[in-house]
Amino acid sequence: MLNIADLHVYYGGIHALEGISLEVPANKIITLIGANGAGKSTTLRAICGLVKAAAGSITFQGEDITRAPTTQIVQKGITMVPEGRRVFPDLTVLENLYLGAYTRKNSGVKRDLDWVFSLFPRLKERKGQLAGTLSGGEQQMLAVGRALMANPTLLMMDEPSLGLAPLLVQEIFNIIKEIHSEGKTILLIEQNARAALQLADYGYVLETGRIVLSGTGKELLVRDEVRKVYLGEE
Repeated sequence: MLNIADLHVYYGGIHALEGISLEVPANKIITLIGANGAGKSTTLRAICGLVKAAAGSITFQGEDITRAPTTQIVQKGITMVPEGRRVFPDLTVLENLYLGAYTRKNSGVKRDLDWVFSLFPRLKERKGQLAGTLSGGEQQMLAVGRALMANPTLLMMDEPSLGLAPLLVQEIFNIIKEIHSEGKTILLIEQNARAALQLADYGYVLETGRIVLSGTGKELLVRDEVRKVYLGEE
């Protein structure tokens, strides 16, 4: 579904991505793990067109989107749940959700709203409440629900469990499984490397803008380098 080939991205004089290549097959969960500053979020931002590639290519469903504007990329079926939630605090839960569907016509929007409410019953209970007054966990649910309202083919998630209590972390991962079971392809960045690799079909390890390891989630879980650096095991 998504193919990245020899992608280079710069922030001023900083070489943030140094020629990474990866694939996201349809109907799979792919994860990127790595330390802060490794280039994980930059990868998602490049796919969305929020930062521009200096070299290399990004292909989505056979179409080159390397230079496409973000609005077109969303319309083609790629949506991101950003790190830090970034809900619209002065709008209600329902208004935030409808904004997720702004590129769509009316067809299917009500159906997807019902689906989001079935995934997150708390959002339905609080649909008239201002998003800025929700708890951190509820805001994360809203950010995921808003992305789903765009009816994406590829859902990208940047640190969905960041800052959440352990019980909510487990709930978010259960929701990711349920979203995937409904046929969504997922590209996941997650600080909880163990949980991400247990969930993922395939993973890539980034270090300072380069992919240094890749393999199935199960393979990476038992690699000594991964266990030491990312799982805190000897």
